[in-house]
Amino acid sequence: MDESKMPEEMPLIGPDGKIVKNADGKPLMVKTRDFIKPSGPSLAPAPGLRSGERRSNEIDEDGRMVEKVEIKPSVPPAN
Repeated sequence: MDESKMPEEMPLIGPDGKIVKNADGKPLMVKTRDFIKPSGPSLAPAPGLRSGERRSNEIDEDGRMVEKVEIKPSVPPAN
């Protein structure tokens, strides 16, 4: 998205679809730019299997593809 073509502020819309106004009757505005700044580079998931992991794909009785993932616990269960 090209942020330069987007307005810096837009009116806040309530759950009823109408513009929310303050006590003076003026519309409440929300900023549209720099709302969430990334904290660092995005991390892609590691390719391939992880330690103790086994994956398989199966077709169920309705013809849908189902992925099964079996993972061995990395910590023994508490007694």
